[in-house]
Amino acid sequence: MSQVDTIANITDEVDGDEAVQQNISAGIALADVLQTTLGPNGRDKMLVGDGQVVLTNDGASIVDRIDIESPAAKLVSEVAHSQGGDVGDGATSAIVLSGALLREASELLEDGFHPRTIVNGYAKAATRAQARLPDLATWENHDNETRRRLVETSITGRWNAELTTFLADLAVRGYQAARSNDGPRLENVTIHGIAGGETADSKLLDGLVIDTDRSSTSLTDVPVPLPQRIEDARVAVVDDELTLQTPKSASQLSVEDVDDLQQLQEFETSEYERYVETLTTHDVDVLFCQKSIDDRLKALLARAGILTFERTRQDEIHKLQRATGASPVMRLGELDVSAVGHAHVVERRTLGPSEFALVRDAASTQVSLLLRGGTDHVVDETERIIVDAIDLLASFDARPGVVPGGGATEVELAADLRTWSRGIDDRTQVVVGAVADALETIPRTLARNAGHDQIDTLLELRHRHHHGDTAAGIDVETGEVTDMNSRGIVAPIRLNERLLTNATEAVTSILRIDGIIHVDEPVHEEGDGHNHDHQHGAGAGLQSDSHGYPWAIGH
Repeated sequence: MSQVDTIANITDEVDGDEAVQQNISAGIALADVLQTTLGPNGRDKMLVGDGQVVLTNDGASIVDRIDIESPAAKLVSEVAHSQGGDVGDGATSAIVLSGALLREASELLEDGFHPRTIVNGYAKAATRAQARLPDLATWENHDNETRRRLVETSITGRWNAELTTFLADLAVRGYQAARSNDGPRLENVTIHGIAGGETADSKLLDGLVIDTDRSSTSLTDVPVPLPQRIEDARVAVVDDELTLQTPKSASQLSVEDVDDLQQLQEFETSEYERYVETLTTHDVDVLFCQKSIDDRLKALLARAGILTFERTRQDEIHKLQRATGASPVMRLGELDVSAVGHAHVVERRTLGPSEFALVRDAASTQVSLLLRGGTDHVVDETERIIVDAIDLLASFDARPGVVPGGGATEVELAADLRTWSRGIDDRTQVVVGAVADALETIPRTLARNAGHDQIDTLLELRHRHHHGDTAAGIDVETGEVTDMNSRGIVAPIRLNERLLTNATEAVTSILRIDGIIHVDEPVHEEGDGHNHDHQHGAGAGLQSDSHGYPWAIGH
């Protein structure tokens, strides 16, 4: 599009201070919506649309599902995705901090500060805070108890202490079971949710679990009893459908007499027998097929004692390959001894209303989490917690330091910024002080959402930190200001590092904007007409089955 065409297609434009204030107000408004959801005692939001009702207090879930019209608010909403994708936790905190930084920026602009001064001051403050964080962290004695505390701190909402501990322990055991000498292998964790039970009935199973009811995989329906359990099983995987192959050029089959029909039947019988012989020659006990299996072939394979599964999802094909060592073949005729895998046990199980296939081999680190709950809502929420927890643990292992939670880290960073800013001899000193005020929004909000006096709490926190208690934070259950490390209320240092970076980058991007131009054609980045295939979201290697309501419950 030429410059002339671009100018001709401008339908509206907002410049200068009006554009800045519009952007700031939109970002603050989004943060205000989410502020009441922050922390263990955060309130839920009810999302209503298309006949569905969802209760959630997860920042990323909310911004995913509300219609955000303001471009600036969309920039702030991206903070939630960045935070969740990087760490697995802290999405709401990142948006709340972004809103606080925007509110401080609005006041600075009213006082005559240039946006560039604010941007520079925010960058300096973020750099200083990042440098201070390692001094607040604990870097030793990080065992599974530390991991459980990290997960417990991240779980918010309606869970009681007993269930919080149970879910944290389940997530840690699942994460640890899938680790290897090279580090975490999140692709080796499979998650399935089953409604119709108690959350405490959830369990970790050693092996790959395939839901043969709710997923695309299905057990063949043949009038021959199928074994419930096969030990020392040889496994084959076909990445295609199993049926008689016909020439693509043949649109129809013509049978003119009885001899032709007999020849056709003999041909089909010989082809089916060839399929069965191929599998029996390689002593295959279990067959997984990516597409459908011909009905007649199903019966023949069952009579040969071969347990078959059809319409196996592509991601399950990949996991079967890792779990058993079987190499998928496109045609059954391509099967050879090197393509056949092994499983110590292939077992069919019934849990609730669902049928499952459990594939387990001693050489595999594949594990599965079966999550229970009374309703689909509860199951979806539990899945979200476990997925986020495992992502959080992977982030922790990548940088194994922990900092105190409960607002303790934010208050200590704010105190340090105020002290450090006294050595700045220009107007940036005031901007750095504004960042300190914004950081204290986190403990203030935690106190308010828990029903405690936010002013008294903040004053007590400042007093304790002034006297050297760097781990002093708010215990939201009691309202008491106490040592967070001793209470086990901790967070990975990487969470706070990304929190500062993501919020600061989003806010400074907004402050650099001095005009909003609306055009009547789609706006593209440089390289118009591109068609890239991108993947977004956290835990790309970690997958759970989707079911129930189209909107996943989260915190």
